[in-house]
Amino acid sequence: MIPASYYAPIFLYTVVILSLLLCAKLSSKSYKRILHDDSNFAPALVLAMSMAIFLGMRPINGYYFVDTANYAQFYRMYASGAWTAPHDGEFLFNQFMQSCSAIMDVHGFFSIVDIMYFGFTLWACRRFFPNNPLAGLLFNLGAFSFYSYGVNGIRNGLACSIVLVALSYLTGNKRDKIIGAALGFIAINIHRTTMLPIGIALISTFFIKSFKTAYIFWILSIIISLVAGNSVSLFFATLGFDDRLSYLSGNASDGFSRTGFRWDFLCYSMMPILLGYYVIIKRGIRNATYEFLLNTYTLSNAFWIMVIRASFSNRFAYLSWFMFPMVLAYPVLRMNIWGEQQGKFLSRIMLAQLFFTWFMKTIYY
Repeated sequence: MIPASYYAPIFLYTVVILSLLLCAKLSSKSYKRILHDDSNFAPALVLAMSMAIFLGMRPINGYYFVDTANYAQFYRMYASGAWTAPHDGEFLFNQFMQSCSAIMDVHGFFSIVDIMYFGFTLWACRRFFPNNPLAGLLFNLGAFSFYSYGVNGIRNGLACSIVLVALSYLTGNKRDKIIGAALGFIAINIHRTTMLPIGIALISTFFIKSFKTAYIFWILSIIISLVAGNSVSLFFATLGFDDRLSYLSGNASDGFSRTGFRWDFLCYSMMPILLGYYVIIKRGIRNATYEFLLNTYTLSNAFWIMVIRASFSNRFAYLSWFMFPMVLAYPVLRMNIWGEQQGKFLSRIMLAQLFFTWFMKTIYY
């Protein structure tokens, strides 16, 4: 078995190499050639499933994979009959885990969860980028949080990958919206915190359709956090829509769980927002699907900024960050921004995101 310490480097450098190769291919292409690239879906599918099985077969190690050990412990309790699935608001995942425990070992369970995690992400890429699913997938795999939610917060990662697919349907016709609503219901019953991005997606659909409005709200959230951050965290902790909000009033422990205003992660969060500001406000290039995605991301990220000082606020950052690579990729893969030089800027943006992930994973922490 591959040592646990090797998994993150193998995953990261595989994504780095594949991204560099793809960027070398795309860097000289124009917008029209990228839009009509008609990239074969098979390589993206092979990559997604290979990575999913690779991560699914990881050793049970709480040091390198954190919650993997906790899930494995509960899984063994289900298998022995010492625990039964609680009938709470997240019954789908609990019942799924109990059902799997009766027919397969824990590695089979982790593999299926990761196959669904990668599979729903690829499904979303296929819908948002029909001619460039591989590029869309690599944007996602190279995102800062993607690996962590494949081996650590697997339930949150799976639920948010389903939300990505739901978002791709919410901009369609009535039938598509029904499918999107059904997927949203499934996601919420896997992880309740997805009520936040789903609720904000509905706000972006019916109320806040202008990015300028979402952008102003995002700026205001920074000011509110700087002036009254602790009070805002305590307020959200009392809302009670999910017991995980109790983290907002707790104490930090380590890693990204540190408290304080995280300027480093604010700078990371603003990359899609600055690109959106350039595309929509400065250049005046409009696209309804892009603006819907960007508004949903921006407003969800604003919620995290207002609780940024709290311990474990990374759990709430992910409720916007799971959209990060899609929002970053959409304009460069689907919109005519730089014409003949589109491929060059696409490559720069993809590699900039990947460099941040590499820097944070290998140097910063």
